[in-house]
Amino acid sequence: MKKCAPALCIAVLLLLSGVSSCGNGQGGSVAAEEQALTRVPEVMVVEISRRPVYKTYTAVGGVSPREVSRIGPKVSGRIKDIPVDEGDFVEKGGLLMLIDPFDYERALEHARSQLDQARASLERAERDLARMEGLYRATAVTEQNLQDAVTARDLARFQYNQAITAREVAKRNLRECRLEAPFSGMVTAVAANEGELAGPQMQAFVMMDMSTVKVEVDLPEEIYSSLRTGNPGEITVDAVPGQPFEGTITKIYPTIDPVSRTFTVTITLENPGLKLRSGMTARSRVIQTVRNDVLAVPGDALIRGEDSYIVYRVREGIVERCPVTLGIGGDDLFEVTSGLSEGDRVVVRGLAGLESGTRVRIAHGEDPPES
Repeated sequence: MKKCAPALCIAVLLLLSGVSSCGNGQGGSVAAEEQALTRVPEVMVVEISRRPVYKTYTAVGGVSPREVSRIGPKVSGRIKDIPVDEGDFVEKGGLLMLIDPFDYERALEHARSQLDQARASLERAERDLARMEGLYRATAVTEQNLQDAVTARDLARFQYNQAITAREVAKRNLRECRLEAPFSGMVTAVAANEGELAGPQMQAFVMMDMSTVKVEVDLPEEIYSSLRTGNPGEITVDAVPGQPFEGTITKIYPTIDPVSRTFTVTITLENPGLKLRSGMTARSRVIQTVRNDVLAVPGDALIRGEDSYIVYRVREGIVERCPVTLGIGGDDLFEVTSGLSEGDRVVVRGLAGLESGTRVRIAHGEDPPES
């Protein structure tokens, strides 16, 4: 085997060493760049804009109907017909129950005949009194005879009035054989059956008017003076997820509970489609104050400092620490009165470890929360 010349071997070794060195330099540069990128924190930002901010209070209550009635007959008798069932909607004046009217029809006929008899007796007594007055003027009868005729006329008139009253009672009792709905609403309970004997003590039906419902909730006493009837309120129920119902405060109770230090308000709302039912658990959000068209910052962007709140604003990829002054606070948004301008972008995710001057990468995320 031939040996290579020393000079040639040295040249080959130097060439191989140079190639290896160049390769290691490029790989190290790429790796360093990738490592540098991974050290730049990623944050999520939202843009400051003008919008309404609501200061609200939440509480839990129960849905109840605008009107509820427990209905029973006013007369006694055997139930002849019940044309409704639980869950039926009945218009005002619609028939709920019919009591056999036979006895009451006979009673009305008797009262009418008694009235006719009393009317005839009164007419005869008036004629007798007129004749007696003529005889008295002719001195044909004594004054006692005249007074007796007057008394007979008054008694006949009294009996006639009694007969009129008896006829009206009989007519009313006959009408009461028809138990009718006092308002338009839903029958929620039926506690009677056809063929049973009914009486004034029976509560045969429960009806509810659910076209409008109300929710009563307890709120802390510190907001008592700031609420007014007519303030808006929002209701959500578990049975209808994702759908809020708008209502209005219609009543503010005048007393504060000395134990819980709360007061009660009534929120009334329309119920189209009868989606809300009596007894549902309702979560209410009562709006105490509204600021329209103000700069609003999400609560997720705020950090409590020693003297004020701060946010981290991002400009051209660089973080700036900005103290801000706040107005009213809502559920998710807070009014900003100083420290930010419309269009500024503030960090809402990735706040940990941020400092002024830090370069960041902006991630695409959710829109800023609504109040």
